[in-house]
Amino acid sequence: MHHETGLNPTLSQLISETSRQKTVYKPVFFNLLDTAQKSAFEQLISTKNNLQVYDHIYTQVEELIKCLYPTIVFLPPSELEKAVKNHFGEKSTDDFGVWVYYPWAEKLVHLLDEQEFAIVRTNRNKHKITAQEQALLSQKKIGVMGLSVGQSVSLTLAMERGFGELRIADFDELDLSNINRIRTGVYNLKILKTVIVAREIAEIDPYLNVVCFDEGITDENLDRFLTENGKIDLLIDECDSFDIKINARNKAKIFGIPVLMEGSDRGTIDIERFDLEPERPVLHGMVEHLDMSKYKSLTTLDERIPYITAVTGVETLSPRMKASAVEIMATISTWPQLASAVTYGGGITADLSRKILLGNLNISGRFFLDLDELIADPEKTTDPKTTTNLTPLSLENIEDFIKTNRLAFDENKQQLSEDILNDLITAAGKAPSGGNNQPWRWHYQNGLLHLFLEQSDAQAYLDPQYISSYISIGSAIENLLLKAAHLNLAVNWNLTPQFAPNHLAWFSFTSSYQPTEQEITLAKQIDLRHTNRKITPKQEIDQIDLNQLSSLVEQIPNAQLQWITDPEMIKNIGAISTQTDLLRMFIPEAHEDFITKEMRWDLNEVQAKEDGIGIHTLDLSNNDLIGIRLLKDKKMISFLQQMNGGSGFKRLTMMQFMASSAIGLITMPKGEINSFIEGGRAAEKLWLGATALELQIHPINVPLIFFYKNSVEDSLAIPLENKAQLTLAEQNFNRLFSLSTEQPIFMFRIFKAAPSPERTIRKSIFKTFSIGRA
Repeated sequence: MHHETGLNPTLSQLISETSRQKTVYKPVFFNLLDTAQKSAFEQLISTKNNLQVYDHIYTQVEELIKCLYPTIVFLPPSELEKAVKNHFGEKSTDDFGVWVYYPWAEKLVHLLDEQEFAIVRTNRNKHKITAQEQALLSQKKIGVMGLSVGQSVSLTLAMERGFGELRIADFDELDLSNINRIRTGVYNLKILKTVIVAREIAEIDPYLNVVCFDEGITDENLDRFLTENGKIDLLIDECDSFDIKINARNKAKIFGIPVLMEGSDRGTIDIERFDLEPERPVLHGMVEHLDMSKYKSLTTLDERIPYITAVTGVETLSPRMKASAVEIMATISTWPQLASAVTYGGGITADLSRKILLGNLNISGRFFLDLDELIADPEKTTDPKTTTNLTPLSLENIEDFIKTNRLAFDENKQQLSEDILNDLITAAGKAPSGGNNQPWRWHYQNGLLHLFLEQSDAQAYLDPQYISSYISIGSAIENLLLKAAHLNLAVNWNLTPQFAPNHLAWFSFTSSYQPTEQEITLAKQIDLRHTNRKITPKQEIDQIDLNQLSSLVEQIPNAQLQWITDPEMIKNIGAISTQTDLLRMFIPEAHEDFITKEMRWDLNEVQAKEDGIGIHTLDLSNNDLIGIRLLKDKKMISFLQQMNGGSGFKRLTMMQFMASSAIGLITMPKGEINSFIEGGRAAEKLWLGATALELQIHPINVPLIFFYKNSVEDSLAIPLENKAQLTLAEQNFNRLFSLSTEQPIFMFRIFKAAPSPERTIRKSIFKTFSIGRA
């Protein structure tokens, strides 16, 4: 129930109530011209030993005279004294006006009566607010839901006397952590927020009518909050509950009540003029796709995230709020708010409230009053790093290269039909590649199929000396060989590292080949193989299956596969991976590659570019998908690095590792391009074999690439401290896998789970394949 004190209680009731409960927020008025009230007043004086009395009625009357007759200040002081004396008339100063008792503070204050009090209180409002406007505002009813930002709003409205009645709703008590943004004293801990705000307003202006809904807004009391004793003229929403936000708006729309909300981050303002636009969609249509009836039944943050982000937005959060969102449930437990932003928001909301109620503002929409954008140092400009953007290979380029390097052999080769060639290239194109960049370019001429590296697609920061692309090329070759076997084609082929990074291999084909059972099995998995990033309950994998996968890898000369199943060792590898994942975000060039070259942020971008990793394919929770989207903000990343943050991303990576049945690592001899290509073949054999066993693979090669850039290429432009940390991480990695002279090629987590429902896109074949002149 909401509570509202009407008539003054007796003194004994008052003393009993204040000793028993902490909900009193209405002051007690004494008019000494009333005999009964004078008697109660005298009893209060005589019984309250700790009572503090404040009697400045004379100076208040002086102020009143100056407000009524401003020119009196130019007259001799005696004229003011005379006017004050005349105003008191025959009344004694004690009997003039009213005495107001604040039971929660044991304070008794002598004040002007309401009409005169209002004149003096609002005198400095003129003429920012005219007398007519002030009178109109005094008739308005405002409802405020939520009393964090809502406290600042309510107090500012009270100071301006911007309402006649204020209904405030919040179910919560004050906790110590709330005082970072709620202006109150520590003596109010565990007092209802409604009571605290009502008391503060009463101490500013005891004549203002405040009604407390100290159970907050519920389905049962929402209608009463909006309409009881007269419909409110404006609803100000500052509550945290998203179902209440939507339900309250739906009701406000029915009743034709305008809604105002301030978000405290970036000065975000929402105005919804349901009084002027009765058909206006709730929250500008941002939640129309959601079924709010399900919200209360949702129990986890991840389930609620789509609802929360529909209201708050994601891309429009400030960089620091985005960084904080990453840290929620890791290094912080809830959304941060600052007193400066809350106070700023309170002022903005009170200002807009006045304009809406006076009919001076009729607009709806979402607006931003972002101080960081309005007042900021000029951004520092840096010399842009010159990068060579290679153009894609043209048919002319390819044929000139083949001719110049005498790769158009004269011997008579069996010619393949275009249909078979398309089948081969399509299968090859389904190979995995770093960031799904698909760096292969195929060309068929004179019975030979040539494989080129499409360098324009292989310029990523995490592709040093094209090692990642070479691994991808190897995987594509393996698919090609398996598909050829499945089509009864024998393949004669050679790698051409002498022409790297341009031409990498050639293939010729003859028919009547009889594939092995293993080749048929693996070839059938090409269409099914995919990356799976799911986090599922950990399950053991039979050692027989692991041995079978090892035997597939060992079919590639010099390829070795190591398994780690010990949980503590997996945890250590996960910690190394989290370190390099964050480093990838904190190095500007690597971060730029991630957000522009690798990630595809919506389906339209996926379809237009036919490469990269669509965000819809990541097998992530709603919460983690939001975290990934936040990574687009460079300022957020910079601040995250500054605060040594990123715990949310560390948590995700560690959860993935600890859900793994095993971690595998394929190695090859160091120092040769062929090692990376053949290692890619080994990785694809393993992956197809795992797919046949209904096991899932998630490649984790970022640590390996950083180790290569740091210790082999020696190209990392990072602080020496970070280089030292990375060197130590590589040493720990080598120790965990007992590595000495081997080159790590492909690391992955393997686990049991259902296949991913979404797959990464592949380029149209005309982008990766051409047929030349005979």
